Amino acid sequence: MLRVKMLFWLGVWWGATASVFAQLQEAPIKAFGYFQNSFQQWTQSSDQPQFNTFALQQLNMFLQKDLLKDWTAFVNFEVLNNFSSSKRWGSFNIEEAWVRYRSSRQFNLKVGLQIPIFNHLNEIKNRTPLLPYIVRPLVYETSFNEFIAIEEYLPTRAFVQAYGFIPSAKAKFDYAVYIGNSPNINSQFDNQSSSNERPTGLDTTTAFLFGGRIGVRYGELKAGISATHEKVNYFKGLAERLNEPPSKFEGLPRIRLGADLLYRLGDFSFEGEYISVFYDEGADVVEVDKRFLYGTLGWNTTERLYVYASYWFTREHQVEIVDEQFVKYVGDAGVVTGGVSYNFSDRIALKGQVARVDVDTTLPPEIFSGEAFEVYALAISVFF
Repeated sequence: MLRVKMLFWLGVWWGATASVFAQLQEAPIKAFGYFQNSFQQWTQSSDQPQFNTFALQQLNMFLQKDLLKDWTAFVNFEVLNNFSSSKRWGSFNIEEAWVRYRSSRQFNLKVGLQIPIFNHLNEIKNRTPLLPYIVRPLVYETSFNEFIAIEEYLPTRAFVQAYGFIPSAKAKFDYAVYIGNSPNINSQFDNQSSSNERPTGLDTTTAFLFGGRIGVRYGELKAGISATHEKVNYFKGLAERLNEPPSKFEGLPRIRLGADLLYRLGDFSFEGEYISVFYDEGADVVEVDKRFLYGTLGWNTTERLYVYASYWFTREHQVEIVDEQFVKYVGDAGVVTGGVSYNFSDRIALKGQVARVDVDTTLPPEIFSGEAFEVYALAISVFF
């Protein structure tokens, strides 16, 4: 009997020990991230007085773990604009939570919430220490998401993505294709305005986001084109005003087209992008198409110091209802900016930036209004 008990407890001890050693041999969870603190001064314009502000502009916290030989899990938490839940400042989001299977450089598969590949900057826009800007090109500046419709210009969420590189002689071709939810996501506001309550954060339709990018790399040249297609229900509110059935304004297509170009020549570099957003609004009286472009010339004056000049431009077609009439107008924003980024170390970047912003509004036939202001900014950006 004693022998049986000894064998039993020996088996328990062996199983527990084997389990502990197995856990110790697992790859550890890697925790790292980026954050950027900035000071900004915005000069007076016709719509707002001059103001100064310090801000934790953005913080991204990453968790990464190698699960198996070719499998990796990744989570990305994002904090914006001095986030405080009690004071209702800024925002806190889970930007990514995915698992990746890497078969080879030619084929990778990500499954889960992720930022899809679109043009050059979309996937890397949160890596603030690696970018020279304090304020990024307008539609990539996530801290502006309260007054710039970033998600209209860019696909911000996908759930399945295949991508890779295909070598060919001296060139290398890259591709990405992905699928995600449509933008018709249920919110608390939707539940409050409807008797049909559903879980928030979920797609309310049978539509999907489809998108992708194809590109080429040759020496110091990188170029590509991107596209997405999805269906929106944004214009359902027009049905009553136009005395049309609501079904006419459901599932209308939105198409994004993009192009990106990067080139390096010695210590000099150029990067630029173009984005067009096309809507089928369902009615000729409504037009809300959008355009965006930016171009940046840069110079690595030393190994650590980078100087750049850049131009950004957005054009938004919009519509308002005035005296029961639909009035179309065009809003333009042009930004001339320049700055410096100094890599104090491999993990700390010091930045300075100045910008002049011109905002113009044109209404038919020739009504025009405009304003201009400057932005001065300093920042420290950290990789930890």
